[in-house]
Amino acid sequence: AILAWQPIGAKADFNRGKALDGLGDTREAARAYLASFSGDATGSIAPKALFELGAALGRLGQLDQACITLSEVGVRFPGDETVAQANSEMATLGCS
Repeated sequence: AILAWQPIGAKADFNRGKALDGLGDTREAARAYLASFSGDATGSIAPKALFELGAALGRLGQLDQACITLSEVGVRFPGDETVAQANSEMATLGCS
């Protein structure tokens, strides 16, 4: 029964992250995106959660972790529309 709730939790965590981002609380937003991805690492929202986590890490100045996280989007979800966003963000951050 608990497994059935994970995707809902992942979506809720993702939406919480977006709300916190909107409020300017990037650190807590990053935690929410991480919880979302960890809660359902293969679900439909997972690529977006991983991208948002990487982007938030970049905004927090954690560039190494941001670049690693953003590169994982393409590795884990090849062909997903989020890969282009991740690649763009990596270029913006100067990831090698």
